[in-house]
Amino acid sequence: MGECIHGFIVGLPKVGGLGNIMLIVDWLSKYAVFVPTPALFDAKEAAKLFFRGVVKYWGLPRDIVSDRDARFTGRFWTELFRIMGTDLRFSTSFHPQTDGQTERINALLELYLRHFVSANQRDWPELLDVAQFSYNLQKSEATGASPFEIATGQQPLTPHTVVIPYRGPNLTAFRFAKQWKEQVGLAKTSLARASRKMKKWADSKRRHLEFEEGDLVLVRMFHRTHGKRHKGLLRKYEGPFPIEKYIGKVAYRVKLPAQLECHPVFHISLLKPYYADHDDPARNKSKRAPMTVTSTLEHEPEEVVAHRVVPLGCPSWLHRVFGQVEGAWTEETSWEHELKLWQHEELVRRYWVEATGTLPT
Repeated sequence: MGECIHGFIVGLPKVGGLGNIMLIVDWLSKYAVFVPTPALFDAKEAAKLFFRGVVKYWGLPRDIVSDRDARFTGRFWTELFRIMGTDLRFSTSFHPQTDGQTERINALLELYLRHFVSANQRDWPELLDVAQFSYNLQKSEATGASPFEIATGQQPLTPHTVVIPYRGPNLTAFRFAKQWKEQVGLAKTSLARASRKMKKWADSKRRHLEFEEGDLVLVRMFHRTHGKRHKGLLRKYEGPFPIEKYIGKVAYRVKLPAQLECHPVFHISLLKPYYADHDDPARNKSKRAPMTVTSTLEHEPEEVVAHRVVPLGCPSWLHRVFGQVEGAWTEETSWEHELKLWQHEELVRRYWVEATGTLPT
């Protein structure tokens, strides 16, 4: 490698202690290397991963361009590469990316990998090799060649045929080949989606949205459905939820309620600002059930009379229906999860105020 671009994609779902991806891209060929890294690590560990993922295959780069991460501006990292003869260059505070091409490459790859990881949240570190292989196979419209061809002089053979059904002697080998082929297909789909979004942004020349900590946003979550409900029956956006932290270059960590069991880091394309209607606060509230509600109450509740917290930490409420006589413990009362009372927040609030003297949080 002559000159390479170096950075991290952070805030990914943790699997076996791994939560980030080290991203190294050759500036000339655009050949990319993806290295899974621990969620927390120092400059020495980063150097070991860099040598293991890049130097042992391609040698030392002449120049490394990276953001001003504390690991890269510290004494160990800078002195190590000075001794090795590699020139380190850092982007400035006012211009985080050294040039437009670097910005586009980083944004495309981060979007691509976040799509890929989102589909493989439990085993993405094991499948990262497939993502790297698939990316480096894609031919550039400008050059007509893939990063593989530019870097090595030839396009590699690919496992493009898997005969189904399989009647051979080793089913384990077939499953391995089949999974590889399926993941290559998924990686290509993720890359195509990322490329389309990048093109859309470039064509519209719109500025990227930026959020601050505490800003309220709506999150596009229809693709994270629970069960087998049709996506047309689900809200496209959930929220509003507050922004917790800026992650990477094009993603944010959002503070989600506990019942939404999904990774809280979202690409900016899945977020939009929330604007409250102060004259009519209920206007922006959806009349549809939340994503996690799979059933509703059979009868209209009259009031909430008790509450409890089950072992998993989810509150449930004892309510009674219309026509209820005095006394809570009758056949016409039942415990229900709080999500089923989503249309009756006022009943829950009234009970809580009377029972505790405070407003529910």
